[in-house]
Amino acid sequence: MKKTIFLFLALLTGGMSATAQNWFQVPTGTTNRLNTIDFPSSTVGYIGGNDSLLLKTTDGGQTWNPVAFSGITFYPNGEHFVKLQFITENIGFAAVGPYSGSYKTIDGGLTWTALPLSGNLCFNQGIYFSDENNGVIGGSGCFQGELVDRLSGGTWSAATITNAAPLNSLNMITDIDFRGSLGLASSQGGRFLRSTDGGQTWDSIASPHGNSVPLLSIAIIDDTLCYAGFDHMDGSGFGLLRSHDAGLTWSDEMDMATFFYPDYYGIHLAVNNNVYAGAKSYFGEGGLIFTRSNQSWIYESVDQAIYDFSSYGDSVVFGVGDSGYVVTNVPLAILSADELTDDLINFTVSPNPTDGKITFSTTFSDNANYMLFTTEGKSVGEGKLSGNELDLTLLPPGSYIIRMKDAESVFTTRVIRQ
Repeated sequence: MKKTIFLFLALLTGGMSATAQNWFQVPTGTTNRLNTIDFPSSTVGYIGGNDSLLLKTTDGGQTWNPVAFSGITFYPNGEHFVKLQFITENIGFAAVGPYSGSYKTIDGGLTWTALPLSGNLCFNQGIYFSDENNGVIGGSGCFQGELVDRLSGGTWSAATITNAAPLNSLNMITDIDFRGSLGLASSQGGRFLRSTDGGQTWDSIASPHGNSVPLLSIAIIDDTLCYAGFDHMDGSGFGLLRSHDAGLTWSDEMDMATFFYPDYYGIHLAVNNNVYAGAKSYFGEGGLIFTRSNQSWIYESVDQAIYDFSSYGDSVVFGVGDSGYVVTNVPLAILSADELTDDLINFTVSPNPTDGKITFSTTFSDNANYMLFTTEGKSVGEGKLSGNELDLTLLPPGSYIIRMKDAESVFTTRVIRQ
């Protein structure tokens, strides 16, 4: 009944639709809540979870193993990896706690050292680093509102926040994103922080839902478009918050309205410009993944709440969530780390959906080969590509994955045969 109601609303709004299951679970061997994931390369990735759990993959996400690390001091009820960001396969940063501090590793997560922050950060959760020597960490003071520490050229200093929040540690920064010198931060105190000078100074921006509704996540999509997630505490509200003026003003994204009233914990922009939002249903019935492609939103139900995403290559995406839950948009049968690469070519096909022939957006070399798979990973065709077109007329209707391989790289994309 709820799915029927939801589809009715989608017809009314004209912007949302439900799709068949296109996410595939990856075994992790744990039931801990997983909070954060980051892939610095196509082979190496990290997952941080509750109860001091740190997982690592060296095969592109096919298998995950616990890391026996040292150097982090965990305080009672603060034994969680909250956010991870790795600059290289070995150099990374972590927010732990949320009040156990911020740390750096240079050996792939084996040993960690506490960051010499300059401010009075007590709770920390939002992190963003452009490289090893430049970045920001946001949170709150023990008896203060939002605080930001900035790393510039290897030196830490406290950033300036105008119109700071009241002296309440619950007004904590939950997420930070940057695009060039533009920075945006979301706050549990229901407000945005905005910087235009690389994080030195921040202005407070009001949320349309007021200070009583916590903001959970934020992402800068391009020079003007931004998204933010919030906690639907009372079952009100619908989609993400959206800004079309680089974070100055915000409104509800009604094109993704649902009766699930989800809390949006993670927002991610992939290289192919698809936007992914992970959520938890207000009704406690598993999780949701929203995908924005070609300016349209679709949603898919998954078994657990989704808290964070990461991706590599053009479009290989992973999400993490409750109870050790990891999903990817590529079937495990074709998730091959020795072939999926970091090449950033934007590989798409059109028309999609198609009733037969498709055209590739990229011109491949003469020795390029293609392979066709069902979304369950079953091979249904392969051959050598002639030109930049492929005829799918003989395939039955359904969703398929195309893998293209030339002398230098491998690319995958999804196509629907009508």
